[in-house]
Amino acid sequence: MSTDDSAQRELLQLLSGKWVTAALSAAAELGLADALTERSLSSSELAERLNCDAHALSRLLRVLCGEGLLASQPHGLYALTELGAQLQTGKLRELARFVGAPFMWQPWANLADAVRDPSRSAFERATGQSLFDHLDRDPEDARIYHHAVDAFTRAAARALCEAFDFSDLDSVVDLGGGLGSVLTELVARYPKLRGVLYDRPQVIKQAGSHFAQHPRIELVSGDFFEQVPQGADAYIIKHVLHNWDDAQAQRILELCAKALKPNGQVLIVESLLLPGDFRDATAFLDLEMLALCGKGHERKKSHYRKLLQQAGLSLRTTTQLVGEVRLLVAVPRGA
Repeated sequence: MSTDDSAQRELLQLLSGKWVTAALSAAAELGLADALTERSLSSSELAERLNCDAHALSRLLRVLCGEGLLASQPHGLYALTELGAQLQTGKLRELARFVGAPFMWQPWANLADAVRDPSRSAFERATGQSLFDHLDRDPEDARIYHHAVDAFTRAAARALCEAFDFSDLDSVVDLGGGLGSVLTELVARYPKLRGVLYDRPQVIKQAGSHFAQHPRIELVSGDFFEQVPQGADAYIIKHVLHNWDDAQAQRILELCAKALKPNGQVLIVESLLLPGDFRDATAFLDLEMLALCGKGHERKKSHYRKLLQQAGLSLRTTTQLVGEVRLLVAVPRGA
């Protein structure tokens, strides 16, 4: 095989990523992994349970077997693999549904235009509005979005509890905390800790409709570019700063610095861009920020250090949480 033929095969393999992603998202939407939780089933049994066309479903099952999510067994049965089990509800099913949802899938067709001119994100070009304006106006898409973020957040929340000792703190504010996964984990582990979940009004409304009310968690709505709840021991900012440009990120950090109790800390949870040009999940996430938020982007550690200094804070420690996700602990300058 010539070098050119080999390169073509490799590029075709990369381009097939669209098909794999669509198949995973379709399986999640159908609830395929949940149907196979208790025992193996045939394609006809699955089709009946999932209300699908049997022949069309068999074509999806073939792809999922090839990608290692299902294992074909004797007598035409299919079983979940360890990988496929991650598509179950309560694991990563919600995230997989989100990735293939129309409001998330369609903007990527506008990526080239967003690269030419990032003043309008690919999402805005596809929908005519910013991501967060769209979520405020479309409750169903907002539900899909926040449940997806929640699925991704659970592992990070557990890792945060292991990486940082909250036992001496009385109060913590989770800025842009979505459905409250981080605070739920924190108050369960630290009996004296009180938390404030702070997000946009529509998000707080959604959180309140399903969030198990806890006497030590308060739900507060507001705009973190205007003000934040005052006087907490710590402010958690998890996967929020990457949605915004430097001026907006600095504004959030400045408000946290001013609101902190003496000896308080700002806990930033974000992925960090590492030196070098290699295959990196954070680089893909950075491209997603370009597509969805336009001016939002991932940052290097040195970039965060500069933002913190401009906001009146100093970076104290950096700790790996899950994969490329890091915890950056900042304190007021001079503390």
